[in-house]
Amino acid sequence: MVILSALGYLLRRIVNLRQQQLKGVYQEALQSITPPGAETSNSSRVLPQARSLSWRIDLYSLIKWLILWLWIVGWYIGAVAISTQIPVLMRYTSWILATPLELLVLWFLISVAVRISRMLIQAFVQTWEYSDYLHFGEEQRRSLRAKTITTASKGLITAILLIIGLIFTLSILKIPTRPVLAGSAIIGLAISFGSQSLIKDLVNGCLILIEDQFAIGDVIDVGLFSGVVENLNLRVTQLRDGEGRLIIIPNSTIMQVQNLTRLWSQVDFSIELAYENDPVQVLAVMHEIAQSLYDDPQWHDLLPSLPQVLGLEDLSPTGMEVRVLLKTLPGKQWLVGREFRLRVRQGLEREGIELSKPRFMCS
Repeated sequence: MVILSALGYLLRRIVNLRQQQLKGVYQEALQSITPPGAETSNSSRVLPQARSLSWRIDLYSLIKWLILWLWIVGWYIGAVAISTQIPVLMRYTSWILATPLELLVLWFLISVAVRISRMLIQAFVQTWEYSDYLHFGEEQRRSLRAKTITTASKGLITAILLIIGLIFTLSILKIPTRPVLAGSAIIGLAISFGSQSLIKDLVNGCLILIEDQFAIGDVIDVGLFSGVVENLNLRVTQLRDGEGRLIIIPNSTIMQVQNLTRLWSQVDFSIELAYENDPVQVLAVMHEIAQSLYDDPQWHDLLPSLPQVLGLEDLSPTGMEVRVLLKTLPGKQWLVGREFRLRVRQGLEREGIELSKPRFMCS
């Protein structure tokens, strides 16, 4: 039994390492897919590869699950064999063949039900995500919504099946379930008065999923905190901010949400220039810079439309303000904004255009 356990542990470790390698390749494949809204032939080639990797990762998870249950069954069979060979333990053989076996079968069936339900949820969501006939909400957000709904649904169905397994476990152990359920209901009612925020969390979590307020992968601002949505369930939302901190927010406290990556994003660029510059020349240079960025193959796919040079936005005592709007793909506003600012800096220096300077008045 010890030798078989060691071999099972070694095999499970090998499978786990191989699965981790596939997950890395899978993430690289997903990152190489062009974001929604960009037209390229690369995504049509990579998408089937990503789906194949996803199924292989699930297959390795199934193998790990089978190894675990083979290990459990092996130890159970060994315990039965030992009890039949040692006289002191023979009196417990009938008990070992009864209650522990029933519990083993029960939780094996519960485990199978969990895996099947999670696989069905995964298959259904993937069918919806890649189907051309099923439309729920905005098509550009299918991938984000699919991941979010899959995570929340898997957690919910797992919790329900575990509760069912616990009820049957009590029944097998000859513990009356009705008094336990009645007592649990009373305790739950008492707890509900003291934990109304938990109910609010669950209700608001359902509304977030149904209304698609945000999903895993979105960048949101909820007032005091902002960051990338790393995980979302019916109770809490987990954000990862720019400094790498993981922020856990109860859903009931989310009153207003600013979604910075919903369908499309935008760079609102403004710069104040000195009055000594020719405004016509300034606007011509800004148009040239915007056009060059849009025509660049490296950046064209991130810009759904040509940047808009709005013109002189404001005239202040210190200078004239020029404003440009750059519409980008979701989440690409920071990347495009940095590149545009660099080009503006280089273009202004090349044309001899000066920035505004503070004016001091002496009395």
